Amino acid sequence: MTAGRPQGPHPVEAPESLRGFGRWQHQGEAGSRWLAALPDTVGEWCDRWSLEVDGRPMHGYNSLVVPVRRDSEPLALKVTWPDRQLEEQVLALRLWDGHGAVRLVDADTAVGVLLMRRLNHSRALREVPLEEAVPVIGSLLRRLAVEPPAGLRSTGAIAAQHRKELAGHWEDLGRPMSRRTLDRGLELAAELSSDAYSVLVNSDLHYEQVLRTRDGDWAVVDPLIVSGVLEFQVGPLLWSRFDELGSSRVEWCIDTLADTADRDRDRARKRALLRAVEYRLWGLKADFTEDPVRCQRIVEVLM
Repeated sequence: MTAGRPQGPHPVEAPESLRGFGRWQHQGEAGSRWLAALPDTVGEWCDRWSLEVDGRPMHGYNSLVVPVRRDSEPLALKVTWPDRQLEEQVLALRLWDGHGAVRLVDADTAVGVLLMRRLNHSRALREVPLEEAVPVIGSLLRRLAVEPPAGLRSTGAIAAQHRKELAGHWEDLGRPMSRRTLDRGLELAAELSSDAYSVLVNSDLHYEQVLRTRDGDWAVVDPLIVSGVLEFQVGPLLWSRFDELGSSRVEWCIDTLADTADRDRDRARKRALLRAVEYRLWGLKADFTEDPVRCQRIVEVLM
């Protein structure tokens, strides 16, 4: 792909790896139309926002990201499937305003188009040793803990839902963990359904979604937001790098995250245990092969 102002009807093609995701089959004809329109969508919004394509496109599970420039400013044009999650993502990025998260320049949520400051996609926190990465992500948790907008789903409501559903999922899956573990999960779900404080929470934060900025800082991308307690985020930070962390450093990771985020260690431990129990069952239902094993080992440490 040649850098420069998009020319012709197909300035940027959607990669075959993006087209191959199963989610588009669930979207049916609407998903096929969205994929087919991507080149024209990129061209249209480059024209609207006076952008020049400046590199090869990248993609995630449901979006295409195109490096662009406006004059000498390096930016990223993101075209994503428009839904409620996108609206909440834009809301969060505007609230954070570049403090700990990628800076949003412009957006049209009805179309699913975002223009953001460009980050270094070759430098994710996933590649940084855990001894450095864990304190970094803990400090980001603290920076992103702003007052949440009204109307978001809460971490307390999520715990209450777990209280209703865990036993049924456990039975449906053939009782894949001990009754003692299930009962502990239910006990924690009841306790944590009434957490006392509330901030904006990125419920899907993990190391691959933290990238280097051009000035050497770190910034979060692709947030999925809820309101509630920051400790809710500890579980994914354990299982997403558990193969490096190992059972012996689970407690160290929880302590470090709690210290650097200035949060309660006991609540962080309880939240991690509840999320590991729930995610183990969810992963088994989804036919995952690795994460349920990781979650089981986390449960064994924290029980």
